[in-house]
Amino acid sequence: MPRIRILPDSVEVQVRPGTTLLKSAEQAGVEIMHSCGGIGACTSCRVLIVDGRDRLTPIGMAEEEQLTESGLLHSHRLACQAAILGDVIIERPKWPLSPDSPNSGE
Repeated sequence: MPRIRILPDSVEVQVRPGTTLLKSAEQAGVEIMHSCGGIGACTSCRVLIVDGRDRLTPIGMAEEEQLTESGLLHSHRLACQAAILGDVIIERPKWPLSPDSPNSGE
């Protein structure tokens, strides 16, 4: 089974092939903010792909559009859209703590 390593948390977990990065992080106990509920309509769950970009499912049109508009197409993927096919290393954003949001990323 593929392994995902999540930075800066230094957490690693094995997941079933086809599991999204977002679900994989949840299984590892790491929270990744996802403002749109995981439907790929925003970029709050964007993650930097450190290693293994070629071991993720191909990027879809909606995800490509979101990342292109944000200038992140060649470095990031949306955790709610990209699914794991092999070992990957990602780095999640560290969002500032906010009393209004339980999904701060900290």
